[in-house]
Amino acid sequence: MVVVVQLPRRPAEDALELLAEQVRSQLNALLAPHHLMLEPYGSGSHWQEEAKPPRPPIRQRAFLFGYHRQQPLVAIFYQVRHLEQALIDPMPLALAYLQVHLDELAERGLRLVSMMPNWLVTAAPFYYSIGGPALPPRPAPRLELPAIGANEPPLGWHISFLDQGLLLDPEGASNVLVAVLDTAVEAERLLRAADRPEFRRNWLLQRLAADLRNGRGLFQIEYDRYPLWEAIRTGRDRYGEALYYPMPDHGLFVAGLIRDIAPQARIRLIRILNDYGGGDLYGLFAALTGLERELFTGTIRRLVVNLSLTTLPDARRLPYVWFDDRRWPSRGLASAISALTLLEDGLRLLFESLYAQGALLVAAAGNDSWPETRQGKRRRPPRAPARYATVVSVTSVNSRFEPSQFANVAAMPPVNGGVATFGGDVEGVRDSNDLPDAVRGVYISPTFPNGEPNTTGWADWSGSSFAAPIVSGLAAHLLAQGWSAANTMLRMTSSGEWHGGLLYGSPPEVPALLANLIRAQQRFGL
Repeated sequence: MVVVVQLPRRPAEDALELLAEQVRSQLNALLAPHHLMLEPYGSGSHWQEEAKPPRPPIRQRAFLFGYHRQQPLVAIFYQVRHLEQALIDPMPLALAYLQVHLDELAERGLRLVSMMPNWLVTAAPFYYSIGGPALPPRPAPRLELPAIGANEPPLGWHISFLDQGLLLDPEGASNVLVAVLDTAVEAERLLRAADRPEFRRNWLLQRLAADLRNGRGLFQIEYDRYPLWEAIRTGRDRYGEALYYPMPDHGLFVAGLIRDIAPQARIRLIRILNDYGGGDLYGLFAALTGLERELFTGTIRRLVVNLSLTTLPDARRLPYVWFDDRRWPSRGLASAISALTLLEDGLRLLFESLYAQGALLVAAAGNDSWPETRQGKRRRPPRAPARYATVVSVTSVNSRFEPSQFANVAAMPPVNGGVATFGGDVEGVRDSNDLPDAVRGVYISPTFPNGEPNTTGWADWSGSSFAAPIVSGLAAHLLAQGWSAANTMLRMTSSGEWHGGLLYGSPPEVPALLANLIRAQQRFGL
């Protein structure tokens, strides 16, 4: 359970644990008549005993954010226990009881602005999240160029933009940090992979390894900074059905695409998802509040955050998911609207805080719409955080710039449109060269989920996860040239043209996805 509190002033960092205990005491006084209790997140013997595999130890439970605000915010993580009943998940009941006491808490000076489940984990004991790439990775087509004399220079796949007027930074976005919050591999594993004979001609893998070796911060991997729970799973098979498979290379694949587009940007790959692509709000809050603090202190000047992940059910499904079989003290419409707002306002405020500090946030819209497109229905809306107004929402088109069959729409009116760019398509769709329509990137696991050996270090993968880094790389170029985050968002999400004399605006370039189109292609070569 995550509680977000508005504070009268910014406290010292070493006072956050005391603050968390003071808030817990107030909330427990209200929950005690219902035999419910909040415990410090990660404490108690049942934290380890009831979890298979065990949960990791937790060192920090409160995260300060909103540094630009006169009254900043703090997110505090708790776990909920029912003292008498063996409820599968007492957390929804605790949230319901606390909701009806918001006014009373405010009278005591405790202002709760949000109360949320630890959203990337569904109700126990099913620690699985609907999401993941549209398809599992598979071997990329093996293409070769003749050797030049005795040399075999590195080669492989490269991204380029077809749109006129996209002015790329001549310095390769060297003064921008791109933070990739995702899965990650250990640095040593990446370096060992780069030394494998069959991978030595993979130019992108060799470049990432060289950046990691030089120690100048061009590429960093934060592998074990944040605790992760390995029980969470996500993923889909080629038919869009749940299939949980290891995907530790997902974040490396994303980081490689950004390196291809922004050759001198600093890339920081931060592991907040486990090897199966699963995580929770704890890792997301920990990483994002840390980045906001670096922006506030001036450690980071220009920041792009790539989030090839999704959280929460989509906005249209959330009421059905949350109110199904729940017991609420009040069933009135106002109470329901308030409950739904409280369920995600804390996350929305976190993204607003980073945006206010000048960060450009890029997030994948999600890959949930394949069932709808097969039935001729409207596509699903973007998932959080892509659906927030302070985030560039990225959805997927195939190599012919047609909507990918799995792609969610990029925006929810009245929020401004999002962006669509190349993210591949479902299995069976071919590009103009009769190759599978997929994004190709770095993949270092020895085998693919279907058991095929990895012989080139390249994989085909499809999803809005892989469209997002193309937009992040372009965004780094614009920020490097002095564009603000707000102007960069406007430039990418609107066509900037009027058509047909419509003074109220132009339709999006990809109407089915409510998205402006950024035309990118991938070609093989030196």
